[in-house]
Amino acid sequence: CFLLILFTEKIRLEALDLEGPGIELAFDEGVETVPVKLVPAIQGVIKLSNQWIREDLTHLSDWWDGDLTNEKKNFLRKARALWELGPELVAKGGFWRLSFSRVEATLIEDVDADEGQRRPALRLLKFVNKTRWTPEYGKILTSYHLKTILLWCCEIYPQKAQWETLLSALQALLAILKHTLTKRRLPHYFLAPVNLFSRCYKSNNAIYRPLALEALCHEAEAMLADPVGYLMPDLELPDCVSPEYEEKMAALQEFKQKHQEELKELKRMEDEHMYEEAEISEEEDCVNPM
Repeated sequence: CFLLILFTEKIRLEALDLEGPGIELAFDEGVETVPVKLVPAIQGVIKLSNQWIREDLTHLSDWWDGDLTNEKKNFLRKARALWELGPELVAKGGFWRLSFSRVEATLIEDVDADEGQRRPALRLLKFVNKTRWTPEYGKILTSYHLKTILLWCCEIYPQKAQWETLLSALQALLAILKHTLTKRRLPHYFLAPVNLFSRCYKSNNAIYRPLALEALCHEAEAMLADPVGYLMPDLELPDCVSPEYEEKMAALQEFKQKHQEELKELKRMEDEHMYEEAEISEEEDCVNPM
């Protein structure tokens, strides 16, 4: 009984959202607090039809203009995992919404079985987003966006050589991120018609959605031109700076200067959550951390 009381004193139960059913258990482990988010879900109630297979086999050509020779092979793996596990219904905001959490976890579980650097590259990109892009522009990109980028990237670049080093893996992720930002469209990995970049800001000015994506596109272009120089700008290696990197950084600075006031307003709206967007189950990253 004493141990039970001692254990429960280290646990706090908090509501995630007063309008939703999610709860969070916070475990106090010494000086560290470990949060565990719990959301009601229903498994096995949704069955996708064969029409989904026929439509999904051709969707990549709508937004990716690169080599698609491996599309069918990778799609069959995705389809098999989806048929075996199926989507779930997750409670959010007073409604039940589709979630593909378990399927995504299955596809990513052994993603580096070939000793590739996919997970480390994703963690590095998430770190850049959290420490540089989010503080400057707001949380335009979420961890779910970046995880979706990885899933598409594995499908478009199935070759082992692309993932052998952290640099090559990071460049692959950045190439797809740049492409989606340029197109202003990041298709959901299982529901291609759903654009995860469909955020609409609560403003009469329609400039902010394209402005947000364009700002990040400039950042991705600069980072892709020279990842080392971008990550360590104070490192003095003048002989190693490429003309392309200097050009992309100059374009980024010119863009930020030109849109200085609009970017401040964008950040304010981001910080105050003054937007509506495609429904993304953020709980997925809570149960499937990368």
